[in-house]
Amino acid sequence: MKKLHRERKLYVERAGIARWRNDLRRRNLQYDVEKFYKDETFKGRRRIVAPKYLSVYDFEDKKSSPYVETLRFLVKIEREFKKQDCYVDFRGTTHLSAAAMVVVYAAIDLASKEAGRDAEADILWSNSSQRVNAVLKANNFHKLIRGLSISYSLDSARSMPVISSVGSDQMEEVIDFIQRRIYKEQMSPDTEHVYGDAVSETINNVRLHAYPDYAREDKKWWLVCHTIGKMLYLAIYDKGIGIPKTVVERPWFLSSVKHTHPEEYAILEQQFPAIKDGLFGVFTANHISDERLIFLSMQGDVTGTKADKHGQGSKSIMALVNDTAGGQLWVFSNGGLYRIDQADTKPGLYCLPKKFPGTLVQWNIELP
Repeated sequence: MKKLHRERKLYVERAGIARWRNDLRRRNLQYDVEKFYKDETFKGRRRIVAPKYLSVYDFEDKKSSPYVETLRFLVKIEREFKKQDCYVDFRGTTHLSAAAMVVVYAAIDLASKEAGRDAEADILWSNSSQRVNAVLKANNFHKLIRGLSISYSLDSARSMPVISSVGSDQMEEVIDFIQRRIYKEQMSPDTEHVYGDAVSETINNVRLHAYPDYAREDKKWWLVCHTIGKMLYLAIYDKGIGIPKTVVERPWFLSSVKHTHPEEYAILEQQFPAIKDGLFGVFTANHISDERLIFLSMQGDVTGTKADKHGQGSKSIMALVNDTAGGQLWVFSNGGLYRIDQADTKPGLYCLPKKFPGTLVQWNIELP
């Protein structure tokens, strides 16, 4: 071993003594490992901090579940984004689900376009997950947050970023993308028809019902289409008034309540005798939970005939679950969640611990 120079040897000894003394001073100190992420500012800018798990699927813990934390994050974006110079901080995020991603994207998209929000904004990338960073980049979050223009062409894209549109714009391009890039031009005409009907019905519901009294250009929806392994995740989101507030206006609503929920109907009949004459105020819907109102919207007019196609509920949306392998459907709206699996005989109905902002319809499809 080479002999150390005298000055170098003295430096090494002093550095060792300094480390030893530093260890002694720190021996009984306790540190908050989360302190770095609790600070409200970074480099002089306000931070809007994303939770560790950005997801809307887990809501068992009503106070601190990923669902609740994700919705709190949305509220912070709506309240703070670009009102002053800020960062959207994903440094502690380790998981980002497709459903949460499209909802967060929409919140940033809408907030950035509000009048008076002209401050600077930037992104802080995840320190915990390169996959989270890859998903954020693939979906143009950094451009959206920074206020840069976003352009893409689905007819040449290898993967679909979150897209935003109104009306039926880009609807055909979405189906073509699924056929070309995901099914590798192997989608049968019947399967293509099922996808087309489900997407068009969902988007038409947004156009016709989600935004009453809004101008066409304000009836926005956001769509995400991702594959993980052999699973396709397709979700359409809007910030409208929600299914529970629109289903009560359908002409078949009362007859469907009477047929599917006779006990609830009997209570309504006692409290509001006018419903016997077909008179029904929206305020009476407060007596039916949001998840049950979503269920009714999925069933439609269960007493109608096959010849009567008008107002038959979400038949095409359901067909994508029933007619494709491994189909699952999630419908979040207001205070309720409706979930059904192709293999299940009954849907799952859940009361959400925190009101969902708008409506999210998501299909999970097993690819061939």
